[in-house]
Amino acid sequence: MVPGHTIERDEQRRQDWRGLLVLAVAAFALRAAWVAYRWQESGPWLEFDDERLHWQLATKLVQRGALVSDDGRYAARMPLYPLFLALFAWVGEGGIFAARLAQALVSACCAPLAGRVAGAVFGRRGGWLAGALVAVDPFNVFFCNLLLSEAVFTCVALAFAASTWRVLSDPDGVGRRGVMVLAATGAAAVLTRPSAAGWVLLVWLLVPLFDHRRARGAVRVALCMAVMAGCLLPWGLRNRSVVGDFAWLSTNGGVTLYDAQGPQARGDSDQSFLARMPELAELDEVQRDHRLQELALRQMWADPVRVLRLAGVKFLRTWSLVPNVADYRRGVAAYACAAFTLAVLAAAVAGLASAALPGKLPADWRRSVRSLAIAVLLPVAYFTLVHCVYVGSVRYRVPLMPQLALLGGGAAIVFRANVSSDQATQRAAPR
Repeated sequence: MVPGHTIERDEQRRQDWRGLLVLAVAAFALRAAWVAYRWQESGPWLEFDDERLHWQLATKLVQRGALVSDDGRYAARMPLYPLFLALFAWVGEGGIFAARLAQALVSACCAPLAGRVAGAVFGRRGGWLAGALVAVDPFNVFFCNLLLSEAVFTCVALAFAASTWRVLSDPDGVGRRGVMVLAATGAAAVLTRPSAAGWVLLVWLLVPLFDHRRARGAVRVALCMAVMAGCLLPWGLRNRSVVGDFAWLSTNGGVTLYDAQGPQARGDSDQSFLARMPELAELDEVQRDHRLQELALRQMWADPVRVLRLAGVKFLRTWSLVPNVADYRRGVAAYACAAFTLAVLAAAVAGLASAALPGKLPADWRRSVRSLAIAVLLPVAYFTLVHCVYVGSVRYRVPLMPQLALLGGGAAIVFRANVSSDQATQRAAPR
């Protein structure tokens, strides 16, 4: 005979999974509706230069078997996102619509993932709150329709943050599978966006510090490094063959740094300076990357006060409540973005405060909240600092909002009156 508590536990799990499915369906419906609306309005038109570049790379990969742009650059971007688009590029222009729908599906997966993690830390109500915040995220809904890496990177980054929390909060309960997830999601983050490399490395270096068995933690870091090397090696060897340099993090870093720190820099991105530098035409893509990086660093050393002043501008651009693009700074969209940003930030602060609730809350629960705070706040601080040096834009904080929503699940505990020790243990203990 099956004990009654086992039946109740199984029923609760079924309800939890049904709830996660509802979040996923609702999130996808919202994103797909936006994609369909924009397709009806503008069809396959690509609004931004980066969109056109990504589609070029994917199209050339399908047509010629080479990841190369129209102007002959072979390592202009990291490979994972163009490979994703290549799944749809063979269709032609209709593939743009299919890719956008696929991005809507990938983005929608963030809602149940956030709900699952926040539910494990803060209980069912916390999971619902975090999942709902991610499901209605107007920034992620908007970026689903753009052939930019945000939708894919947001999902990968959230998975990496979730696996970070799991490994830091319960090192004894994490097996080889959990460590492999941490390693694989970290490698995928770097292969999607090179700026993630520092974040991934910092997380891996934290693993031994949170493991009372330091030798085991060191082995786990070594495994993560091996997975990263195995994922990056084909990319580096391919680049060495076609451009003469490993270009592990693409050949776009120098251009981006000069865009952010050159004498023309204002805090936003405007690469029209390339047309005013004819001397670059004589250089190949690796030489151009190195040359622009050298010029940018020289400018930074010559005027460090300007670097700090630009950093303030970039910080405000990155954490602006409304989009920086003039067309989207007014109207319902702007109000929705501002309200959502304030709601997520307020919920995240409340989630942090939940660890300070009075009463005899269990130590393992406090450790779980602490680990989640580190897993979330580390990338927030890291990417904020990165984009105080490089170009600042709301798009670069878009992947951080679902991670902040993980902490936001703690608001369900803070705003629930008379939380007793037993209730907190039942709802908040990690599962």
